[in-house]
Amino acid sequence: MPYASVNGQQLYFEDTGGDGPVVVFSHGNLMNRRMWEPQVRVLGGEFRCVVWDARLHGRTKDDGGLYTYWDSADDLLSLLDHLGVEQAALVGHSQGGFLSLRAALRAPERVRSLVLIDTAAVAWPGEALAQMGGVSEAFRAGGPDAVAPVLLDLLLGSPDVNEEWLREWRAQPRERLADAVAVLMGVDDISARLGEIRQPALIVHGEADGPVPLPLGRMLRDRLPGAVGLTAIPAAGHTPSLTHPVEVNACLPAFLRHGVASPPIDDPALLPAAFQDALNAQDAERVLALYAEGAVMRTVAGEVIRGSAALRAEVEGMIAADPCIANTVRHVVVGEGTALVVVDWRLSLVGAGGERVVASGTAVNVAARAHDGTWRFTILSPGGCGVSPS
Repeated sequence: MPYASVNGQQLYFEDTGGDGPVVVFSHGNLMNRRMWEPQVRVLGGEFRCVVWDARLHGRTKDDGGLYTYWDSADDLLSLLDHLGVEQAALVGHSQGGFLSLRAALRAPERVRSLVLIDTAAVAWPGEALAQMGGVSEAFRAGGPDAVAPVLLDLLLGSPDVNEEWLREWRAQPRERLADAVAVLMGVDDISARLGEIRQPALIVHGEADGPVPLPLGRMLRDRLPGAVGLTAIPAAGHTPSLTHPVEVNACLPAFLRHGVASPPIDDPALLPAAFQDALNAQDAERVLALYAEGAVMRTVAGEVIRGSAALRAEVEGMIAADPCIANTVRHVVVGEGTALVVVDWRLSLVGAGGERVVASGTAVNVAARAHDGTWRFTILSPGGCGVSPS
């Protein structure tokens, strides 16, 4: 089995290998490297994906002592040394985000970019610490089954996924689980240092996250200088990479390839994903760059929008409503210089009353190929099947 001997610990890791850009995935508390399987399946062909088990988790052989997330950041950087990797993109969930932020502070030259999923830069409030203290003691006294019904719903909230992770917990010593929670309780506040982290950063957050509420994701978006936006996953709780993998996976490839920049679109089938990435990043210029000169949009309400100024106003209005869109290409027909692109879409945004609403439908769009070979939308007709509270 692959182990890296670092800082007195034997860190278990798995590496897809290859020549692609390196992406290191760091799991959340009480999870392990397996939480990233849905992402590695999608990204592993293009990127060199590394997953690992932190101390007190999974297959890692550690000294059993408590540690800090600065220690974990050092473990991650030492793992990069072990792999001969100079620089990597870091994807972190919850405590994996804690240590990824600290790695970016500790060694900024080693971090190419950050994907921060349901994580934060602050210490826990007193009420949360009291709850976590109770969870730690319950693990120690009664093992996983003593906390599973409530805690798994809080972390995951999906019966099939819950059962899988209960089996993972049962494979661990109860003292190890209790100590892992104790480590979580000790996270320090680094919010005052977020301005020092200048790498491109994508924030992904479940809208219904209880342990790490969405405003903490918004804090990261607002305070990290390199943040390209916040993708809020509708109806998702604390662990959307497991419970909503399609939505999370849709956010990752373009960001991991290009950071802030969007690539030229040389295939009309790629336009919906590029639109999704740009809108979720709340980048109006990237969205508008996907429209051809003279493009026309028909809104869900039936209004026809023409002209660059009107299109810009429509896009900026959508961005002001904190949108999150998921596009799925249904059909593409390519002709001589034009293409028909049929897309199923689901959009969540803030309604006029301040509540989040969800709309969905099937768009029938037309794209045209420019002289340079790139494709842009000329007609956008989203259709729709109504709006409901999220």
